[in-house]
Amino acid sequence: MPRVQIPVTDIARDGTTQPAVTNGDATNDHYVTGGADGLTVLEIVSSDGGAQTVEIEPNPNLTVDGLTVGNLSISVAAGATVFAGPFRTNTFKQDADNTLWVNPSVSSTLDFRAYRITLPQ
Repeated sequence: MPRVQIPVTDIARDGTTQPAVTNGDATNDHYVTGGADGLTVLEIVSSDGGAQTVEIEPNPNLTVDGLTVGNLSISVAAGATVFAGPFRTNTFKQDADNTLWVNPSVSSTLDFRAYRITLPQ
């Protein structure tokens, strides 16, 4: 099956309603369209009794001195909520749409929301 999308909510200066969560899916993993734009933050909510991790995959074309860059590992304590990001384009994009790949360690006890900071015009 394909990766499961985590929709992005733009944060407006005059306020933004908190969106619904996307339930974790460790079998199919997740993606955030445009998530590697340097303006997107990921909220990770754990209802698990133990510590968990979420991995963010790096740009598959990125190397440093000829070495492949490994996944970013985000630790989430039991029952905790963490915010991660923003994610730099060159480091984390998977394609021309700046898609971010998110891989939770477990299903159903990790939930996700993605927020994009809207810069004033």
